[in-house]
Amino acid sequence: MFLGHFAAGLLASRAEPRLPLGTAFLAAQLPDAIWPFLLLAGAERVEIAPGDTAVTPLRFVHYPWSHSLLMVLLWGLAAGFVYRRLGRTKRASLLLFALVASHWVLDFVSHRPDMPVLPNGPYLGLGLWYSVAATVVVEGLLFLGAVVLYAKSRAPGKGFWGLMALLLVIYAANLLGPPPPSVMAIAVSLIALVPILWWWGNRASPAS
Repeated sequence: MFLGHFAAGLLASRAEPRLPLGTAFLAAQLPDAIWPFLLLAGAERVEIAPGDTAVTPLRFVHYPWSHSLLMVLLWGLAAGFVYRRLGRTKRASLLLFALVASHWVLDFVSHRPDMPVLPNGPYLGLGLWYSVAATVVVEGLLFLGAVVLYAKSRAPGKGFWGLMALLLVIYAANLLGPPPPSVMAIAVSLIALVPILWWWGNRASPAS
């Protein structure tokens, strides 16, 4: 998923005002934030294979360290522990862990059976990405509902709405645009995008 992860971040930040939105977004996307570095290091592999599913031209060949359920839970525990050690509340730290864990759950819904439970399998996936229409409806409703709930409770300003518009533009570009030119381009774009979304989200909606 893409918008679904940000929907989770919106709901968590709404539930805990002391959890800044950008930090919630980073936690919800943490496996994808780690993944490009592992791609560049050669520890994980993805192939550009248009038609592999209807939604994405990417074939996720090997990503045990960033996306297996076991490792996602460990990354979540580490993130929650560090956040607590930085002096944040127990509730915010637990929500941070839950957001990282939610990444695997939402990807399990979206992916074909390529989501590892343990680093060497078994591999699971419900295959929502086989249908563009179903993916857009499910993600769109999740995102719209989360935005509405967040906006009702936090009265966000222009920065927030600009960020929501940016996420929709990125989503549309991924769905309608050409496949990425290379694996390097995928990795570099993610490495550049994640800190922008973290900074913008925290600036648009700081912790209370």
